[in-house]
Amino acid sequence: MNKFTYDDWNLRQGTVPVTWSEQDYLEMPWRALPPLPDGRANTGFTTWARSYEIYGDRISAWSPEWQLAGEGVRVPDEVAARFGSVVDRFHLDSMIYTFGRYTPGQVLPWHTDNYPTYMRRHGVPYVRNIVRVIVLLHDSEPGQQLWVGDQLRRGPAGSWFSWQGRQRHMAANLSETDRYMMQITGVLPPQDS
Repeated sequence: MNKFTYDDWNLRQGTVPVTWSEQDYLEMPWRALPPLPDGRANTGFTTWARSYEIYGDRISAWSPEWQLAGEGVRVPDEVAARFGSVVDRFHLDSMIYTFGRYTPGQVLPWHTDNYPTYMRRHGVPYVRNIVRVIVLLHDSEPGQQLWVGDQLRRGPAGSWFSWQGRQRHMAANLSETDRYMMQITGVLPPQDS
């Protein structure tokens, strides 16, 4: 199997074979991310404080119960059996993955990712070496948005989009149906000498 590999993952895209069914992600034990003590959504990213004034409680998302913010990701065996082959398509080290669900009206405003738990658990000294890949689990519907830099990213199930380090991005669900995605985080492998 050929793997996707790049020296720079910013604004890359491609497709992976769809090896999952709709039931595989619909039946995950979804839960709303709990708010932070100050009432803001527990998102693990940095955005303008004004974003909370603009969007309020619409800054939110759902994650599987087995994904605990700040504690790392523990993917159950049955989920790994269905989605592990997707991760295997990417030539990155120390990969982890999880899933996100965005109900109509939810938004993650323009932000950059901080990766504190990932960096701590994997001993990654530089954010610039971290790669994030988003895989669409179903065909994009009008209003379901992922912006990376100044590019709107849409496509059929299996489409993937990536960035590296602190690339500015945002997501929103302005459609009438839930949006589901898989999120892969990894680090650039050492360069061959």
